[in-house]
Amino acid sequence: MITVINKWGNSCGIRVPKYILDELNWHENEQVEIITNDGKIIIKKANIKQQKHKTIKELFADFKGEYQPEEIDWGKPVGREIW
Repeated sequence: MITVINKWGNSCGIRVPKYILDELNWHENEQVEIITNDGKIIIKKANIKQQKHKTIKELFADFKGEYQPEEIDWGKPVGREIW
């Protein structure tokens, strides 16, 4: 199949025909990963399990230091901020 790259906002887009989506069992709004390899564009279904966000406990599981909360001076209000 031959298609055309079209302007889409500040980016460009390619339409994927429904029969190709059906063949891959892909659906509208499904997340995909786009990579380049040797002058080719490869589009594959995103592996959502790899993209899971870690909890705060997971992020700091290896932290061995001590944490001392401190107040930060953000300066005086500049606009119509309410403090």
